[in-house]
Amino acid sequence: MIPVPDVAAAVCMGVLAGFLAALAGVGGGFLYVPILVLVFGLDPQDAVGTSLTVIIFTTLAASVSYLRQKRVFFRSAACLIVPSVVFAIAGAYLTAFISGVIVALLFSLVVGLLAVKLLFQEFPLVGAIERGPFCEETCCDRFSCIAKNRLYYLHYAVWGSLAGLASGLTGIGGGVFNVPTLVTAGIPVHFAVATSTIVVLATSGAGAGIHATLGHIQPAYALSLSTGAVIGAYAGAQTAPKAPEQLLRKGIGILLAVVALTMLITTLLGM
Repeated sequence: MIPVPDVAAAVCMGVLAGFLAALAGVGGGFLYVPILVLVFGLDPQDAVGTSLTVIIFTTLAASVSYLRQKRVFFRSAACLIVPSVVFAIAGAYLTAFISGVIVALLFSLVVGLLAVKLLFQEFPLVGAIERGPFCEETCCDRFSCIAKNRLYYLHYAVWGSLAGLASGLTGIGGGVFNVPTLVTAGIPVHFAVATSTIVVLATSGAGAGIHATLGHIQPAYALSLSTGAVIGAYAGAQTAPKAPEQLLRKGIGILLAVVALTMLITTLLGM
């Protein structure tokens, strides 16, 4: 059982993290992990497992909403889920064999890449792989039909594997890779976000399951952060349409750069 002040602090920080994540249109793992490590003193492995557990709760409600809106490309989601889940499991298992320092350094690298992508949109975080077998998929929401998009299986296999590995190892949801992967495949961004949310739910669930068997989840912190994050994510989703997109991207990008550098410096000083 954690002290009551820590519970209150975790809920408040969850609200802030969920709010910022919703504004940026990404998962909150990039903030949950440093909060758990730097503020509450958890081991990096425990922070990763706990972060993935929080992401399950925050993406579950969003997934239901997107399914009701009929904005999910199911075949694309399945093609991402299969490699993502497999490699999320592998990444989660790897944390049992590598030091917390390596986990923290990998987290800093991934979050640093996300910061660069937000600050410089032309940065090619994900490229299109248009080789091998493919199929075409159509998705119709409540308002219109989207033209067929060409789905290259190799494209989803490569980037889905990378997203899953990063998720299992570092505690992020994987949306930072999933959304660009779907967009470069020709899926409109709003549909890409909806489809990615379903994938993140599956990936986080798989990674969290393995971390649970390894004893890497702190339930009290997971519940406290989740409570705040759900509230913050709802508020962020309501605020995002009213905020200037470029200002948001730059602001969140700077925040992520600070987070990545703080984790990196703290880890190196603690070696």
